[in-house]
Amino acid sequence: MKIYINHLRLLLLAASLFFLGNCYSASEELSTEIINLAESEWQIDFEDKTEYASFEFPHQSWQTIEIPGNLRNVDSTHRGIFWMRKSFELDAENFTSALALTLGRVYDRDEVYLNGKIIGINGKSPEDIHQNEVAFGRLRIYSIPPGLLRKGNNLLAVKINSNFRAYAGIVSGPIGIATLESATSYMIQNSVDDVIFEAVYLFIGVFFIISFMKMKEMKEYLAFSIFIISFSIFQFTRNEFRFEFSNHFLVFKYLESALILNMPFFYIHFFQSFFQLPKVKFQNYYFLLNLGFCILFLAIPNYVFWSNFINLWIINILLILAYSLYITIQKVKEKDRDAIIYGIALIYFIYSVIKEIFLQRGYIQGQSSIEASVLFYILLVTVALRLRFIFLKIKIQNRFEQLKEIDELREKIFLYMDRILSPSIDESILTTRALKNNNNPQAIKDSITKIQVIYDEMQYSLDDILELSRLEVMSEPLSKETVDFVDFIRTILAMANVTYTIKVDEKFQIHNSLDLINSLIIRLIDFTGFKDISSIDLIVTSDLKNHLHFRFMLYSLDHKKTQKLYKQLNDFTVGGNIHSVRWAIIKEILRLLDGHLEMKLINKKYVRIDFELQALPLEHEKVEKPKFELKIPKIKFNFKLPTFKK
Repeated sequence: MKIYINHLRLLLLAASLFFLGNCYSASEELSTEIINLAESEWQIDFEDKTEYASFEFPHQSWQTIEIPGNLRNVDSTHRGIFWMRKSFELDAENFTSALALTLGRVYDRDEVYLNGKIIGINGKSPEDIHQNEVAFGRLRIYSIPPGLLRKGNNLLAVKINSNFRAYAGIVSGPIGIATLESATSYMIQNSVDDVIFEAVYLFIGVFFIISFMKMKEMKEYLAFSIFIISFSIFQFTRNEFRFEFSNHFLVFKYLESALILNMPFFYIHFFQSFFQLPKVKFQNYYFLLNLGFCILFLAIPNYVFWSNFINLWIINILLILAYSLYITIQKVKEKDRDAIIYGIALIYFIYSVIKEIFLQRGYIQGQSSIEASVLFYILLVTVALRLRFIFLKIKIQNRFEQLKEIDELREKIFLYMDRILSPSIDESILTTRALKNNNNPQAIKDSITKIQVIYDEMQYSLDDILELSRLEVMSEPLSKETVDFVDFIRTILAMANVTYTIKVDEKFQIHNSLDLINSLIIRLIDFTGFKDISSIDLIVTSDLKNHLHFRFMLYSLDHKKTQKLYKQLNDFTVGGNIHSVRWAIIKEILRLLDGHLEMKLINKKYVRIDFELQALPLEHEKVEKPKFELKIPKIKFNFKLPTFKK
């Protein structure tokens, strides 16, 4: 139960992150406490003239656009340089804090001029930039020199050079003027949040690798860990903290591109392992093809080519996700528990991927939810995998318990056989040996008859031993039936050599295992331990609770035999002899019938045995199925009489 509670908490945590991730995305905007420069009233021109940077140049005739946005949606054919300008008013002239301009994420090269003075190039100050340095897709934060902003009208001019097929311009915010401290804190906070996500992915991936090392049969653990770790590395190649390790922007971009190419294969491999699906035809060639593209990127170290190629290639991700969704729906229809959990995670993940594509291409504006959706997906899949492990462990444990019970059953069988059958076997061996030196035909015939009797008794004893072992592992009767009790019991007792009286209403019905009741009565009547009893009487009654009572009265002319029988019935040790086995069978049947046994010695002459059965007149009760049934391996004993040559 504790395991289930822990995994329920994990599931609730995943659900919380689903909502908190979206709430966080809505609140993570930078507070542009000075001025917000996003959205409308930006002007654009697709020519390149140096005077466009000047404060005095008029741009009112230029085309008006909204920023942030993907300029490929404005002009999909233009490649190269274009200019964007925006005028804005400031009420204040002097600012006590250092200020910064934030431009969001830019594709790909940019030069930024404020009131005619250049303040940044490709994400850096003009004096720090190196020749041909690139930083596309990175958040731009440019420090504003003191005194550059003026009270009243100000002008921002941005020169962008982009040859990307899918992206151009300022594709996401925040865009505005804020204090340098708040802008820097915003960038750091975003990076820290991303690192936390990446650390969680990495931890889960390592956890499943360790789990796989302990359970090599759980192939899905290894596949899941490869996918998750690769995704963690992919996310880190886009994090600003990567530059704490290396300042080679293009190296990280190449690694990011290589992971984008190969992660779909890792995902589909895990998906197939998760649902135990066969590989798709030519699947391995798909992996080799993507590796070939990685080699091609090394041969053509052009980041524009990489980006344009991936934007065409990325369509296969949508096809893979569609395939995953189709298979998951089929599994849900088959009432697969894992598929239900996986389907919830997959739907949100697909939604976020499509949303991310639209955001990156500027079709919509808003905050990305890809990180929250991936974490939600990973946590739910983790829950599904751990639940699968728990149920597998429970199944193995149940199987172990069954095998343990079977082993105990075998031990009991052979113990009973050793205790009960050994004397008969020894006797038959001695009788057989005696025949070797005996030439008397009558003596030989008598010995063979004696051996036959011994073997018949052994066969009956074996049947009883197996029956006791079978009953001991049953938790309840295999089936129940409703019948008229009086007709039923009369049919049984008519075959017995016993006097009986039935004091039960003719309309009385029982709902119980008729086979067990039949076996109980027959075994009591034919119980070998009663062979010295001269008289057996049976009275069948019902009490005020409508419980049935089978009251046996046993009497022997030799009172010592009656007293000895009473003592034996109370002191029988199972397996001591065949009588104890058969009495144990009677008690096991009574247990399965929810019965109660009472025995008394009356006047040192009579033994009264009272069996109470909770066989209520349940005419409308449904027949119940057994909760558990242990399948006993069939053991066949075949005794053959030895043949003797005269």
